[in-house]
Amino acid sequence: METRRQNCEELIRILDETFASNSIEEWDKICKKYHLIYTRVQSPTEVIADPQALANDFFVELDHPAGRLKLVAGPIKFHQNPAVVRGPAPEVGQHTEEILLELGYTWEDVARLKEQAVIL
Repeated sequence: METRRQNCEELIRILDETFASNSIEEWDKICKKYHLIYTRVQSPTEVIADPQALANDFFVELDHPAGRLKLVAGPIKFHQNPAVVRGPAPEVGQHTEEILLELGYTWEDVARLKEQAVIL
């Protein structure tokens, strides 16, 4: 097992050195010349500006107390039952009271928990 790990580490070292020997543009020419299927890794900023990602509706914009946010939309597209992003994730403690009430706690219980700093 140790030999396998050492072999993998050596292979990664060789690949790192090899890829560092040319620029992205040079690798692009080489890969196209040999009809290789490839793509380079994009930064998050590049991804949200990618024309193909935008054309495929991979993102949705929502209003949030912090401002307008661009979020990742549902990754799977169903024609009959499309996934919908209804809103951003809740803020910390946003639904605590209603969940506790649904679980059978009383308003007095909720007040006591707040006084004890157990909940926000």
